[in-house]
Amino acid sequence: MAERQEVTLAQIRRAIARHSPVLRPEFGRAAAVLVPLLPRPEGLHVLFTERSKELRAHAGQISFPGGSVDVTDADARAAALREAREEVGLREEHVEVLGALDDCPTFVTGYVITPLVGVIDPLAFTNAGRYPWDPSPAEIAALHELPLGDFCDRANLRVEMREREGLMYELYWYTVQGTVVWGATARILHQLIELALSPEEP
Repeated sequence: MAERQEVTLAQIRRAIARHSPVLRPEFGRAAAVLVPLLPRPEGLHVLFTERSKELRAHAGQISFPGGSVDVTDADARAAALREAREEVGLREEHVEVLGALDDCPTFVTGYVITPLVGVIDPLAFTNAGRYPWDPSPAEIAALHELPLGDFCDRANLRVEMREREGLMYELYWYTVQGTVVWGATARILHQLIELALSPEEP
């Protein structure tokens, strides 16, 4: 892979349309996140939340909007959209859900996350070119809108090999504009980029 490759919305649409998500419900409790893509003239950006340091789980971490799938949620998609509304004020009618990536187990907390990729409607942006976010003060310390292209730059990615129960796996760390993205959020982002940049089957 080149040092940096821009990922377009068209590439992501095609990649998700041809992708069959790997489901791993046996790995833990069901959770869902939304990967919010923000189309801008200079390229796609991604919204991340910085979780409040007062929270019991994942305090202070950078993540995507999301949480547990409740009994009142019809499915993972409904859960991701509900959590995005509660956490950052994103309205469901402003999101086009493109589809799901592979389920992503969290080894420490025992969840299995279903990531849904969504495009935020630019017509909902303000005159300043930003979505009118309304983050929950109880859950969210800050929001970060970062260029997806910066995550495609290999200089911003560190990969470490770790062992769990005798099996080796890769741990990803992205550092973009001073923001560190790691853990399940980095794994989800890494798969999205790899899928978008992989050559299409003839």
